[in-house]
Amino acid sequence: MLFILCGPGGVGKGTVASRLIDTVDHLKLSRSWTTRQQRPGEPSDAYVFASDVEFKSKTEEGFFIEWATFLDNSYGTPWPCQDVLGCDRHLLLEIDVQGARQIKEKFADSVIIVLSPPSQQELIRRLEARGDNHDHIKARVKLAQQEIGAAKALGGTEFVNLDLTETVARVGHFIKRCIDDCASTVV
Repeated sequence: MLFILCGPGGVGKGTVASRLIDTVDHLKLSRSWTTRQQRPGEPSDAYVFASDVEFKSKTEEGFFIEWATFLDNSYGTPWPCQDVLGCDRHLLLEIDVQGARQIKEKFADSVIIVLSPPSQQELIRRLEARGDNHDHIKARVKLAQQEIGAAKALGGTEFVNLDLTETVARVGHFIKRCIDDCASTVV
């Protein structure tokens, strides 16, 4: 199965995704590419950090299953191996709503999980804590409700990330239920 974890920047997608990989059997995280600079303290394997030229070349080759430009940076997800798209292997994509829309068009049965912040103030606090500048925070917050609404309009199930441990448990339970449903429909 293909799971899409999306939501506004700063909501905690990366942290939730990495913990889900540790708690849900046979779930693999796709590693996205980006042209943005690595943030201070961000692990070097959080993304494949690429130049604009390299990213454009990969785009032209058809390397990405989805890609989008967001706030002057490009992000893309490489095509997954076909063996992770059955009921015995599962892939988690941590992407924005533009990418979720592209994936949903190609894989109608993909499952969208929408992560939202408990409040606008908390979203601002999280963006500040990760080192985003004031203008970037302002742009992200302005887009947050639109992104959440668009993801829900694609059929996404929303989870408010108030408490990390509880959010991971609830989303993990949801994913496992989806996997069990998939397995029970295979004859």
